[in-house]
Amino acid sequence: MHFIDWFIIGAFVLALIYISIKTNRATKSVAGFLSSERLAGRYLLTVAGSMAFASAIGNVADWEGFYQNGIAGYWWDMLRTPVVTLLMMTGWVIYRYRQTRVLTMAQFLEQRYSRKFRIFAGCMAFVSGLLNCAVFPMVTANFLMYFLALPTHFEFIGIGWSTYHLLMLLMIGGAVTLAIAGGQITIMVTDFLQGTIGSIACISLIVFVAWKFGWTQLIETMANSENIDPSVTPDILEKVKRTEGASVMNPLKLEGFSDFGIAYFAMRIFQMILQTGTWQGGAGYLTAAKSPHESRMGGMLYGWRWLVITMGTIAITMGTYTMLWNPEYAADQAVIAETINSIDQQYLQSQMLVPISLAHMLPVGLIGIFAVYMIGAAVSTDDSAYHSWGSIFLQDVVMPFRKKPFTKQQHLKYLRLSIVGIGAFAFLFSSIWTLKDYIHMWFAVTGAIYVGGASCAIIGGLYWKRGTTAAAWAGLITGSTLAVSGIFVKQALGDDFAIGDIVIHGYHISVGASVIAFTVYFVVSMLTSKGKTFNMDKLLHRGKYAVESDQVQGDNVKRSFFARILGVNHEFSTWDKIIYYGAYGWILLGALAFFVGTLSGMTTEQWTVWWKWHLGIQAGAAIIIGVWFFIGGLRDVRYLFRKLKEVEVDESDDGWVEDKDKD
Repeated sequence: MHFIDWFIIGAFVLALIYISIKTNRATKSVAGFLSSERLAGRYLLTVAGSMAFASAIGNVADWEGFYQNGIAGYWWDMLRTPVVTLLMMTGWVIYRYRQTRVLTMAQFLEQRYSRKFRIFAGCMAFVSGLLNCAVFPMVTANFLMYFLALPTHFEFIGIGWSTYHLLMLLMIGGAVTLAIAGGQITIMVTDFLQGTIGSIACISLIVFVAWKFGWTQLIETMANSENIDPSVTPDILEKVKRTEGASVMNPLKLEGFSDFGIAYFAMRIFQMILQTGTWQGGAGYLTAAKSPHESRMGGMLYGWRWLVITMGTIAITMGTYTMLWNPEYAADQAVIAETINSIDQQYLQSQMLVPISLAHMLPVGLIGIFAVYMIGAAVSTDDSAYHSWGSIFLQDVVMPFRKKPFTKQQHLKYLRLSIVGIGAFAFLFSSIWTLKDYIHMWFAVTGAIYVGGASCAIIGGLYWKRGTTAAAWAGLITGSTLAVSGIFVKQALGDDFAIGDIVIHGYHISVGASVIAFTVYFVVSMLTSKGKTFNMDKLLHRGKYAVESDQVQGDNVKRSFFARILGVNHEFSTWDKIIYYGAYGWILLGALAFFVGTLSGMTTEQWTVWWKWHLGIQAGAAIIIGVWFFIGGLRDVRYLFRKLKEVEVDESDDGWVEDKDKD
């Protein structure tokens, strides 16, 4: 790697160190460590919050899938954008969760159900999250080794060292340091920096790929995929089984891909709905907003923020596919194939194909920027995950067993120790475990240990006054048991775990566990409620229980019928309404484009024209959104530091529940 690339990486590390020192001084309380004193604005929440999930491992997982199904797969994945935006606009789960004013999800479960259920759910959330994030260092270390062409081993002071383990130590150490420095405040501000760098990297990649290959070469190479005979020209990855006639460009010819076909995207959308506000990997962001309305607006902007990241991902996978399948790049293909064949694990080959190809594709400078983006994506997700699961362990597993709360000093000390423990486990797990499924499938099945059963208790608890404690227990036990069983069976059987010709993977297990758990929750609630209902006004701080600081006053104007239908209330300012209606317009245009394209029966030639306009418009929008959100985020960071100097610390605001009144 060139000196310029190393300089870019070094400057980034120094910036993180400076921010961690500055934010550490601003952390004064447990609420500050866990939820940044609830002072985050919408743009800071959106940009920084996206980096809690735009992980290095997540990027590798997306490349792994999109390399196989191309922009045809992206077409079906587009369904997630209107679904996400609608969920965020309505405040699905997130708005009501913020209304409860809890610091962690299990604290809510104690208020809604019981202390014993809180403990059990907290344990399941902790185990689920621990296993889910424990593979992050594994994939990130492999990415850096192959992308930067580092040796697998090196010698220092006469001793042989493993590059893989050293990289894991550096990444985990950096994430743990940021997480314990100032808690959620440090995480959020550093994530904003990393999110900004991510925007620069994604926009740069869009421009570079368009310049290097040109639209004609990109789209013609992808269109030719349906003419490939797999028996004559097999994929560079032995694991990938393409069917003759399957296309990575025409969405209507995608069914030739068994692992990442249309059914995969349908299951992914279903799980996304259940995980909204339920999955606790970025738990600090769920409670960090300065009001429930600000949380809702931040969530609504989330879909637009992801457009920037998604366009970068599409540019990468289109460029990679073109380099690997266009005869013009035969020399590059030979070098890449040699490197891939030196890897003895099929799933590791699948993960590293795009990183190895990128190393051959990108020029000096852009390699450094992209390396910083991926390092930042890894650290930002890891620190959020370690902070979340370490906090959940202490708040939801340890604290319920105590007869009295910690002092502030004790609380912060043990929170930090918990975070260190999560990092240590991730290092050990990544050192001994081997993934025997695609990355997205691993996320789905480990997430289902908690989400598969807890989503029914959380959604039912927030929206249904007849949901009972017995039903919550039954649903969580059912979903978790099915998910854990699926992990062990999949690890033991691998690809032999199948029904007919369909290989069972993580999404099959996750969706099945969730559907059965919801059914159990509903049936048991109906059998055990006996006409009793829960006091939802008290839980959500409505009516006489309202908290003044959570109330937002927008423009004092009479609402139209249209505004009421869309959920626009007195909290919306004029600018809020412009953003809100604009987002709805974007959804409608996207939905219209999707259904017109899907139902029109276009030929392959017509799809090439369609994609030119479709991706061109989205790439242009991504650039505008990147600049807009950066400016808004800077404003929110200034607001955060100004208010942190003024906030009055409430020592009792630490997640401790004195009692629970189910009246």
